[in-house]
Amino acid sequence: MAGDGDLEFSPVRAVLGRDGTFAPSWLRGKSVAPVPAGTRLDAALGRRIAAGCRAVGSPYVLATDLADGPATIARARSRSATGTEGMDIRPPFLLCAPGLQGAVLFPGPGYALIAGTAAFMAAAVGEGVDAARARFGRHARALADRHPDLPAVAAAYGPVHRAWARPDDVDPQSAAARQLALLDAFAEGTCAAGDFAAGWWEARRASQANGERLQGALGTLFDQVFMILEDYEVDPGFAEPGDLDDVGLKSAVLAARDASRNQGTGRSGN
Repeated sequence: MAGDGDLEFSPVRAVLGRDGTFAPSWLRGKSVAPVPAGTRLDAALGRRIAAGCRAVGSPYVLATDLADGPATIARARSRSATGTEGMDIRPPFLLCAPGLQGAVLFPGPGYALIAGTAAFMAAAVGEGVDAARARFGRHARALADRHPDLPAVAAAYGPVHRAWARPDDVDPQSAAARQLALLDAFAEGTCAAGDFAAGWWEARRASQANGERLQGALGTLFDQVFMILEDYEVDPGFAEPGDLDDVGLKSAVLAARDASRNQGTGRSGN
């Protein structure tokens, strides 16, 4: 942990407004997800911070105690490796990647707010922003008696997308719609196995970054395709024994799609 003379100017003035919330100017182009937290930074929240910092190439995290109020702080109070091990962090506190691509605001017991660029959030909130927001809503309802401020936080950061349960429900402009189009093209033979796999991974990352949510049999189908692709290597030179070849990939994916349709998630038409 660095000494005071080595510390950078506090990110507080850039990241937070005078009211102690994320500054709208800093939030431009970023997203926010509330997550459950206890009375101090725990391992789960620490892992999220570490993952986000690694994703944006930050070797350390800046930690600032907000007990005296955001307007009075000139310098970050401590600097630590991204793992945050050994840091006794209790709210109110702000943790930032040094490039300010991501931050975690821990205003009080019960919750923390994770905010950042798409790359930071994809790693720190791997389940997707909307999924995290929906999960936090359930957390807030369950703990409202103990933490009466949580429902208001959940209401302020509700899911942007509703969860899609059937292919016909999916927003045609969404990344999930691109995944469905890839499934159709793969089944019709107009998309090669390697192109399907590469396109699916790209669209899946975009879907997560956008906070898109799937549920029911459609969510199960997408999960199954994900697991099938885990056993397929686009470059045959890197394939391992037991990996699927192009024919095996198509057979497994179509079997999963057919099973999903039999459960009532089929699209209109073909």
